Amino acid sequence: MTGFRQRIGLMAVALTVVLASCSTSKVVVMHQDVAKQMEAEGNYAAATESWSAYFNEQTTKGTEVSAESYAQAAKVAVKADRKDLAESWYVLAAAGGYSDPEMQLELAEIYRGQNEIPNELTALETFKEKYAAAPEISEVNGRLFELYAMMKKDEQAKAIWSDLNEEQRHQKEYLDDYFKIVSKGEDKAAIEAVAEDLVKADPENVKALEWLGETYYHKAENSYQAEMKAYEKKHTQVQYLHLTQELKVINGNFKKSLECFSTLWDLDQKKSYATYLTNIYARFDNKSKADYYRKFVN
Repeated sequence: MTGFRQRIGLMAVALTVVLASCSTSKVVVMHQDVAKQMEAEGNYAAATESWSAYFNEQTTKGTEVSAESYAQAAKVAVKADRKDLAESWYVLAAAGGYSDPEMQLELAEIYRGQNEIPNELTALETFKEKYAAAPEISEVNGRLFELYAMMKKDEQAKAIWSDLNEEQRHQKEYLDDYFKIVSKGEDKAAIEAVAEDLVKADPENVKALEWLGETYYHKAENSYQAEMKAYEKKHTQVQYLHLTQELKVINGNFKKSLECFSTLWDLDQKKSYATYLTNIYARFDNKSKADYYRKFVN
């Protein structure tokens, strides 16, 4: 530690000599040199101060600072935990037309820490637009989906869903948000597919279980009613064989519904769940089970 302080002291002395003996333009160069030297030594706080001094000198002179310099200084400020300076310098770099993947990600992270959601969204959208082939794109897509869902931007969330990787599309947090979005629409097949994936990822997800339980029940019950009416009108061998085949599908849907409502019943003994369970067991001619759940209905 003593050696490190001595080096800093010597650097300060050297800078003082330069200030006394060199031109103003040389001073500006020295600020940059000191900043780079301090960064190389891992002294990011000192490097940040030197960059700040450089920018102050340039402002006083009315000299334009390159966008690249602002970006370089901002990255050092991030390492020095000077997020305030990093943000302002990144913004100046962007205003000067500069951008790179690291800059966009760090800007997004700064805004996220400040809970500035619109600014974070803009930074991530810029990253996706410019650096779609970058290694970090999966993480960016995931966060963009979270933000779109959070901000109720349903169309954008649906559009980016296909950009999520396979693992992300099977994570319950993403699936939960996506299910809430797609369930607002009319595409029953799409909703069913998402609900099935969500239950696999989160076996006790109430909303998905309710949707699937009700959907499978009504699908089975409606088919049952329709097939029985058709058989009553035409008691032929062909119609009977058709009914037999259809009942296999119907019973399969009743069983799927039963699985959903049995799980829901274990979680919460609601009257509505008992009603479905009663009716399903009645269709299976299981009187004891039907009578058991009927007690919770009346």
